[in-house]
Amino acid sequence: GTIKHTGFTRYNVRANTQFSALDKRLRFGENMQYSYSEGYGLGVNPAVAGDYQDEGSAISWAYRIPTIVPVYDINGNFAGTKGSGLGNAENPLAFLYRAKDNKNKSNFFFGNVFGEVDIIDGLVGRTSFGLRYENYNGLSLRYPNLEFLEGNNSNSLNEYQGYRTEYTWTNTLNYSKVFDKHRVSILAGTEAISSRTRQLDAGRNDFFVLGDPDYYYLGVGASNISNNSTGNIGSLFSLFAKADYSYNDRYLASLTIRRDGSSNFGDENKYGYFPAGSVAWRLSEEDFLKDSELFSDLKIRAAYGETGNQRISRFQYVNRFQSSLNNAGYALGGGNNVVSGVYQNAYGNPQVKWESLKSINLGLDFTLKTGMFDGSFDWYSRKTTDMLYPVPLPSTAVGLGASPFVNAGDMSNKGIELTLGYHYGLNQADDFKFDVVVNFSRNVNKILKLADGISQQPYGAFRSLTTSILREGEAFGSFYGYKVAGINQSTAEISGNPSYTGARVGGFRYQDIDGDGAITPSDRTIIGNPNPDFLYSFSLNASYKNFDIITFFNGVQGNDLYEATRYFTDFPTFDGARSTRLLNTWSPTNTGSMVPSPYVGVSDLEYASSSYYVQSGSFFRMKNVQLGYTLPTKVINSKLGISKVRFYVSATNLFTITKYQGLDPEVSQDTETFSSLGVDKGIYPSPRQFLIGLSVGF
Repeated sequence: GTIKHTGFTRYNVRANTQFSALDKRLRFGENMQYSYSEGYGLGVNPAVAGDYQDEGSAISWAYRIPTIVPVYDINGNFAGTKGSGLGNAENPLAFLYRAKDNKNKSNFFFGNVFGEVDIIDGLVGRTSFGLRYENYNGLSLRYPNLEFLEGNNSNSLNEYQGYRTEYTWTNTLNYSKVFDKHRVSILAGTEAISSRTRQLDAGRNDFFVLGDPDYYYLGVGASNISNNSTGNIGSLFSLFAKADYSYNDRYLASLTIRRDGSSNFGDENKYGYFPAGSVAWRLSEEDFLKDSELFSDLKIRAAYGETGNQRISRFQYVNRFQSSLNNAGYALGGGNNVVSGVYQNAYGNPQVKWESLKSINLGLDFTLKTGMFDGSFDWYSRKTTDMLYPVPLPSTAVGLGASPFVNAGDMSNKGIELTLGYHYGLNQADDFKFDVVVNFSRNVNKILKLADGISQQPYGAFRSLTTSILREGEAFGSFYGYKVAGINQSTAEISGNPSYTGARVGGFRYQDIDGDGAITPSDRTIIGNPNPDFLYSFSLNASYKNFDIITFFNGVQGNDLYEATRYFTDFPTFDGARSTRLLNTWSPTNTGSMVPSPYVGVSDLEYASSSYYVQSGSFFRMKNVQLGYTLPTKVINSKLGISKVRFYVSATNLFTITKYQGLDPEVSQDTETFSSLGVDKGIYPSPRQFLIGLSVGF
């Protein structure tokens, strides 16, 4: 892998066959795929904390460990933070090295068999049955880490195995007919999907061996015995129909209706109905444009559609209970014996129902007569209703029970998408060919309303920070916190402005949003928007005789990013490494700085979520470039059946232009149910890669 002591290998085998009988009126076949994969190192076990990003990752440790701590001590062992005043970060190289024996192995099979028959002319019946099956197993080892401040001399083993299955059975009848200039197709069908997962895991601590994973077995662990199994089942049943019509390839129309039933919802809300329709008019086939000197193809189109979302945890409509010795143990029968009991681990919402997305799209496609220019333009309006979200319930009321999903509100997205292409050499007898394709898109997002009783919903917890919020009238995922108005220059300035307990000279001065004369949690507001003003990309491809070059660039403009790692590097929340920004902190001789002066024991409002964490996330990046040379046909040995030989070199992520001070402006979204868009908790940056290759065609 791109991180030390990590790796991933996969092997694939595919097979596709098709047979026919009865003068090809009966057809049947299959397509199957088997893959075996094996990964090792950090992040191969999703059940174990610590991955490629977020707190507890190697990147996060690298942010936090003091630079005076070497990788190795004078004896050649890993160095760490065991000494006084060095913080609680773990040596990232030691962390990665000790995870090198973590392994995950997976056997994955996907298969689909089908049969279809021509019942009468134009009427085809088809049935297909698909299976997705995966069994996996793995282990995670923890070795003693005595050099780490919070480390210990214990070792541990966690071992797990499980499987996932999904069956899909689809049946359709399709009638197609062409008469004169008319083309009609009508499809009706059913689809049933059933899925099941199950996993068993166990752990032990304090093994008498060190260093060789082949000698770690659960039966010889001395303490912290744990066993657990989990599982899930689900199903989806659908009825659908579709009708397509075309007249002379000039007027086109399509209608679709679906009825989907999901086991994720109760009886009253189990089914959702989702219609869709589209029309298109190929103007270039009309008499008034058929002989046009400008267009060879010109089409306008319009579409409306509804789709549903049921991707939530299973059985959200009922209360769920779990047996547990630790969380629901009862001393029955006297003595010290504890009997496992049952407790409510999740609350249900009988009214939860399908989330729905309604979309309107208007579009235009064109190609100029010469073929050198083409493009498309789309305008869309999408409204999401009944958004699914688990609204937190107070722990004092629900105890250990997880919050249920509710239909939390409505959201809109409106925007445009534009693609333009220029192709030189397509119709010219020239050794030089050149292609440019430009893409541009803009989307405006807004929360239209929230559910009754919900005025706003903060989310995105990171340490003591709450990074994001859902608020009516604002963009989805907006950043939430205090607005920094400046740095307190004097005690007179503190006393003369709305302030907070613990405010100090050299510390943040915040805006009094509610105007009550004091800085309180009610002054938190929108401090940034992770949604960009627009996105763009373009590819430049050229060839001259046997040489060719392929390039791709992309960029984002107008979005904000929340650099949450400043919580560790810019404030005295923990001992450890500090950002170079602190070389330019406020002082009586540097009053123009917007970085607060370092001070131990500051008010927790100084490092609370604020606009200090927010920066511009705009960037422009050269994503890919490839230079190739194809051998002339005359030098290729055709006796070997070789038709083409091409040598190439390529590179990815050669350069990035950005003002963002984090490691990478392409911040992936968090894995919460409502993703914390644009929150950088310590991501691994996009790697720069170089490749030399050979392509042979037969």
